[in-house]
Amino acid sequence: MYREEKDAKLAKKLNAIRLLMMDRPRKEVAEILGVCVTTIGHWKNRWDQSGKDGLKSAKKGRISKVTDDIRAEIQEIVEIKREINGRIVTGRLIHGRLKKHRLNISYSHVNYVLRKMGCVKLRPRP
Repeated sequence: MYREEKDAKLAKKLNAIRLLMMDRPRKEVAEILGVCVTTIGHWKNRWDQSGKDGLKSAKKGRISKVTDDIRAEIQEIVEIKREINGRIVTGRLIHGRLKKHRLNISYSHVNYVLRKMGCVKLRPRP
């Protein structure tokens, strides 16, 4: 099971559980995997409580200010600009439009959202 896992951290945890199920002592498992014995205990408890889902790492980071409504509005602006006059949609254009609606999102974050939506960044030719 752990060999098919693409997430390396989860695979390591699953390997630890496999070794524990083979009746290997926690200290030995910790030495094999290069972690603390206490960590092995935590992983085992999480496995017992929630199975594989309990071993998955929680998502970290800040919750985005860009809600689904804002994403929809950005998508709408992109589509309208393309349909009306074929004008190139830039991060500055979108950022300015969002500022008019008093949405405080940084210019760099607007570009990040555009890239996630599949818009490419145009660069001048040499």
